[in-house]
Amino acid sequence: MKKRIEIFRGSPLRVIVIMVFITTYTYGQERKISISQALELSYSNNEKIKRYTERVQQKVYEDKAAKGNFLPSVNIIGGYTYLSENMEVNTSQIESSLDGLGAKYGAAFIETYGDQIGLSEVSAESAFATLSSVLGQFPAYPNLIVDNQQFPTAAITATQPIFTGGKIIAGKKYAKAKLKSSYIELKQVKDEIVNELINRYLSVVLLKQVINTRQQVYEGMQTHERQAERAVQLEILPKHVLLRAQVAVANAQKDLYNDRNNLLLAKMALRTTMNLPESIPFNVMDSISYPDIYLDFDELLNTAKKRQPILELIEQKEIMAKQAHTIEKSKFMPNIAAFGTYNMFREELPIVPPKFIVGVQAQFNIFNGFKDINNLKASRHLQKEVKNAKEYATQQIHLLVKSNYTKALNQQKLYNSHLTTVDLAKENLRIHTRRFEEGIGKSIDVIDASMLYEKSKIEQLIALDGYYKAIANLYTAIGEPEKIIKIIDK
Repeated sequence: MKKRIEIFRGSPLRVIVIMVFITTYTYGQERKISISQALELSYSNNEKIKRYTERVQQKVYEDKAAKGNFLPSVNIIGGYTYLSENMEVNTSQIESSLDGLGAKYGAAFIETYGDQIGLSEVSAESAFATLSSVLGQFPAYPNLIVDNQQFPTAAITATQPIFTGGKIIAGKKYAKAKLKSSYIELKQVKDEIVNELINRYLSVVLLKQVINTRQQVYEGMQTHERQAERAVQLEILPKHVLLRAQVAVANAQKDLYNDRNNLLLAKMALRTTMNLPESIPFNVMDSISYPDIYLDFDELLNTAKKRQPILELIEQKEIMAKQAHTIEKSKFMPNIAAFGTYNMFREELPIVPPKFIVGVQAQFNIFNGFKDINNLKASRHLQKEVKNAKEYATQQIHLLVKSNYTKALNQQKLYNSHLTTVDLAKENLRIHTRRFEEGIGKSIDVIDASMLYEKSKIEQLIALDGYYKAIANLYTAIGEPEKIIKIIDK
């Protein structure tokens, strides 16, 4: 999936298209672009695609960050401490211990050196008892003062997780699913832009063809008006015939101007999709031909199940919901980690610690207000919600494919039905025009024939446009919107 998306980044075709438009802008000439070139411009310039591309990069680094949870964390801790006064050891709390320690060492001294000091008859037991009794009658010991009010502290600590109940692994899978989701969302946005571009591009092509048809009819009406005016001057026809011809010319001119304005708006919308500056003039292909496209509903539906971004997105949501449930379950298991500390500036501290401290530590939560158990239950319902969403989305995709498939077939039949109608209307106009020129036909018949031809021709063009757009919507529904691009370019 990643490789497929990166094809559009820096592709040779894109560079060529951009260079063409730079050249166009330089010389101020309007250049005609194909729909595939317009698509490359949209991929390159569309702000929505740029935004989702940045989101993909964001998830790439979040996935890399999740890998760091498997590695040990190493920190340097440093500081400087100042005490308002020296620390003291409260001897009143260890007075009995000090008395016992003094009596113990006194008895040992008498037992060892009693002969030399004239106390050979005194046993160690009696000496210990006597000294303990005497020392207990002495006043309280003064507090011991540690003469150090300011000292630096520094240590390097390392922690390596050993067992977390599967939380780290689940977190990594969760991050990977989010990364895949971002790629799918980017594809979904691109599919939307492709569909939007196709519809707007085809609208411009349609209006150009409609304008050509209206221009032909308008010019034909003007020719008929001049013929009618000449006939009135020769008193062959009454004046009201000329008035009727003038009204027909005015109506044809109004429709022509109206569609020209619509063409400007359609080109503006297409320019927005491609995100082209106003200073760069462009035009599109003049017409499109009818392709007889074979459509197999079962094949289309199977493709939709594999390629439709919505279903792919829900699959990743299922993975994320499963991993979220695993993370919640891990809270009911102990967290075990190995740790190590190296102490610096040991000699500066009031109590000198060892250089190295290493060990293994386990942490297990006993009670936290039922928060973990409720979060676990919530994660179970989240999994069920995603499952239901997948079933609903599958039904909607089936409906979407079916409706667009049916519409495409209807538009195909509609276009084919107009082929004979347009040919007959064109022949009808030719006959009535010739009859009027020979003086055996009526002006109203020419006007009616012109309007009938214009109506049938425009309906045929609209049917062809609807056929293409129905196919485009169908391919978008199955997740392959670009499939119609090659057909249009032909």
